[in-house]
Amino acid sequence: MRIASMEQYLSRRESGFRSWGDEDFVMRRIYTTMNMFNSYHANLRPDEAGRHTGAIFNLEFNADGNVLVAATERKCVLVFDAITQKEIVKVPDAHTDSVNCIKFFDERLFATGSDDFTVALWDLRNMREKLRVLHGHSNWVKNIEYSSKDKLLVSSGFDGSIFTWDIASHTEQGLISQRVFHASGLMRCRISPTGDKLVLCTSGGYIMIIHHLDLTTLHKDLSGFRPGIYRLMQLGDQYIPQAAKYDHVFSRRQKKNRVELVTDFPEQNDAEMIMALQIHPHCRCMLTRNVSCDEQSEWTCIHDINEEVPTSESEQEDEVKLKRRHPSSTSSRAASTSETPPATLEGSEVTSARPTRRVTRGLHLFRYNPTSGRGGSAAVARYLNDRPESFIPDIWAAEVTVQERATRQNRAREANNQAAAAAAVSQRQPTTGTDCPPSTEEATAERNSSTSSTSSGSSTSISTNGTTVRVEIGTRRLVPFVATTAPELKTNGHSILVNAKKLLYYASETNTKPGFIKEPGFSADGRIICSPYGNGVRLLGYSADCCDYPSYKTFDEVKQSPRQLVELAHITEHQDVVLCAKFSPREPLLVTGCNSGEVTWYRPNL
Repeated sequence: MRIASMEQYLSRRESGFRSWGDEDFVMRRIYTTMNMFNSYHANLRPDEAGRHTGAIFNLEFNADGNVLVAATERKCVLVFDAITQKEIVKVPDAHTDSVNCIKFFDERLFATGSDDFTVALWDLRNMREKLRVLHGHSNWVKNIEYSSKDKLLVSSGFDGSIFTWDIASHTEQGLISQRVFHASGLMRCRISPTGDKLVLCTSGGYIMIIHHLDLTTLHKDLSGFRPGIYRLMQLGDQYIPQAAKYDHVFSRRQKKNRVELVTDFPEQNDAEMIMALQIHPHCRCMLTRNVSCDEQSEWTCIHDINEEVPTSESEQEDEVKLKRRHPSSTSSRAASTSETPPATLEGSEVTSARPTRRVTRGLHLFRYNPTSGRGGSAAVARYLNDRPESFIPDIWAAEVTVQERATRQNRAREANNQAAAAAAVSQRQPTTGTDCPPSTEEATAERNSSTSSTSSGSSTSISTNGTTVRVEIGTRRLVPFVATTAPELKTNGHSILVNAKKLLYYASETNTKPGFIKEPGFSADGRIICSPYGNGVRLLGYSADCCDYPSYKTFDEVKQSPRQLVELAHITEHQDVVLCAKFSPREPLLVTGCNSGEVTWYRPNL
C-alpha cells in the first residue's frame, strides 16, 4: 500500500522502516510538481552596443551544480549563479559566430564550440579573455566531451571529424591534437560517464557505439573504417568487399574500440536525422531525438548502450548478437522492399530517399542543392571535387563494387543461358515452327535489354538485370533501386552482419518549428527524461509510478517488446519553441532555454 503523504514517508524513514515503492512515490511527487519559479529574458537585456543574444542553444552545469553556462546564437556566453539564478558574467563576443556547445572538465574550467570552427577554453575566475583557442576543424563545431580516463578533450563537428586535445600539453604550436576518427554525416558524439564508451549519432539514421574505448589507439584500431558504407552493405544485402573487410571491428576479439551499430527504431519512425544524443548518468542506456525521413514527425528513443550478453553459439563464433545472414534468399526481401521507398546514400550515410540534401547551419536545418548542371561523368567529377576528403572514395568504392559484381553476374547468367539453350536445342526433336526456340540473336537482344546504362538530367544510372545504382549529381546520392522482380543475389558464400535489437522505449514528439534541433536530457538519478515539446517541456518516465531504470527481469521483457515512455508532467512557460533542457547534477532543479532567448528555472512545489 502506498504512503499517503510525505510526512508519513519521513516518519517511517526516521523510525527505520521502509516499504517497497517508497522511493518511487517520493520521486514521482517531486517530478510531477515541478513548476517555474524564475526566468531570465536575455534579449530584453542587450549589451552596451545594443546587441541581443538570440536563441539559447545549449545549457551546462558544472559538477557542483552551482554554476550554469548558456551558449547563445549570437556569439555570446552567459554565466549564471544557479543558487540565486542571477547573471554573473556576460561575454558578448565569446566567438565570431554562433556558440553551439559547452563542456566543463573540472569545477572552474570549461570549453565552448562554435560555428567559427574553433574550440575555446575558459576559466570562471577570469572570463575577460580565453585561455586558449583550438584550431583544427574545417566546419562548425557541434559537440565537446571530456575523457577523465585519458585526460583528453574530445571535439566533433560537421566536418565529420573527431579530434582529441591534450589540454595539459603546451607547445609553441598550441595543444597536442589528433584526428582519431571520421564519419560522414556526424551529428553528435558522447563519452559515457565511465569513459569506456564513445557513442556517435549521424544524419544517416544509425547510431554507432564504440565499446572498450581507448582514445590513444582509436585512430589505429578503426583506420579506414567507414560506418556509412558498412550500413549501405547491410541495407542493400549486397556484399561490398571494401566494407566487409572491417568485419573484425565488430568481433569480440577486438579487445579495444569494438564497434556496434544501432539501427532499430519504432515501427512508425523511419529515422533519418538523429539530431541529439545523451547518455544515462549511470551508463545504462542512451537517449536520442530524431527526425523521420518525411520530416513530419520527431521521436525520442531510448536504446540499450551495453554489450549483448553472449550465448554459447555466439561465443563460439566470437560475435555478440550480430547474427549473420546470407543475402542469397532475396525473394521475400525484395518483395517487401518494393513496397517501401528506396534507400539513399547521402554523403557517405544511408538514409531514406529525399529530393535534396539537408545541411545544418547553427541549430537550424535548411535545404541545399549545390549544383543544377548537366549530368554526365564530367559533371560528377566537377561536383565531387568540391567535397571534403573521405567523401569521394566511399561513394565510388560502393558504386564500382556494385557495378563489377553486377557485370560478373550478368556474364555468368549469359553463359548459363547459352548453355541451357544449346542443351535444349540438342535434345529437342524436330517440331513445327510454333515450338521453335528463339534464335541466339533474339535471346542476346532480350538479355541486353535488361542491362543498360543511361544518363539524363542531373543523374547517371547503371542498370543490371533489375538492380540499378544511380548517382544523383545535384543531391550527392547513390541510390540503389529494387526491381519489381526479385533477382537472386549470389555472394559466393559471403554473409553480412545483422545489428542487434537495442530499442527499449520511445515517444512521439511534436514537430513545432521543424528544422530546429531540440536537446533532451536525463535527470541526475536517470529516472526522468526532460524533452522539449513545443513551447514547453515534457517530463517522461519509464512507467507511471516513476520507477528507476528497469531491473534485469523487466529489462528482458522491454527489449522483446519496446514500450512507450509515460508522460508525468507537461510544463509550458515559454513564448517560443524550447531548444534545450538541463537538470542540475545535484538537486531536482530544471532549466530550459528557448528560441527567443529566455532561460526558465523550475523546481518542485511540494
